[in-house]
Amino acid sequence: MSSEQVAALNKIIAMIDKKAGEYKNDYMRLTTAQRVAQKKLILDLVDDATELGNAIKPVPVEVLGDLKQLTQELSRL
Repeated sequence: MSSEQVAALNKIIAMIDKKAGEYKNDYMRLTTAQRVAQKKLILDLVDDATELGNAIKPVPVEVLGDLKQLTQELSRL
C-alpha cells in the first residue's frame, strides 16, 4: 500500500508543479475569476497531497514543508 501511496503522491505533486507554474506565469493575464479558480484548484491539490503525505509512513516531512511554503507563496499573490 505504501508504494501505491507514494506513487499517488508523486502524481499529485507533478500536477501541483504544473498548475503552480502555469498560474505564476499567467498571473497578470488572468481575470480575477480565473485567478481565484486556479488558486483554489492548486490549494485543493495541496490539501490532498498533504493528507496523503501524512498517511505515508515514514511521513515525507520535506515534501510537506515544500507544500506549506507553496501555500504561503500563493496566499501572497
